[in-house]
Amino acid sequence: MKKTGFTIIELVSIIALLSIVMVVLIPSIDKAIKTSRADQLEDIRENIVNATEVYLNNSCGNDKHNQLLSGDTVRIYLSDISECGLIDNRIYNPMNGEYFDINNEYVDAFIDEVGLIDYSLSF
Repeated sequence: MKKTGFTIIELVSIIALLSIVMVVLIPSIDKAIKTSRADQLEDIRENIVNATEVYLNNSCGNDKHNQLLSGDTVRIYLSDISECGLIDNRIYNPMNGEYFDINNEYVDAFIDEVGLIDYSLSF
């Protein structure tokens, strides 16, 4: 009578092989996840800068645009941009898994040495 199944040597070999594969793959997967989160945050930052540009050029931010042109650095809170309807009031931060506090996060707009408007975000 022939018994079917795996021997203990075959099982240990497969477990060892899978362990080696996991040791190699886990750091690569972790790096890919971190890179993806950083890319998502950069996309969010770019969208906020674009929304800030629109905000400064429409009636919502007209007074801040005039202040900016006079040479001052202008601080624009995300809540102001949200009230104008240009960004959502709940912005997810992929780096820590929480939402930004739009009442405390801001964009500083200023004119750089070349004469172009530049932006600095608080996060």
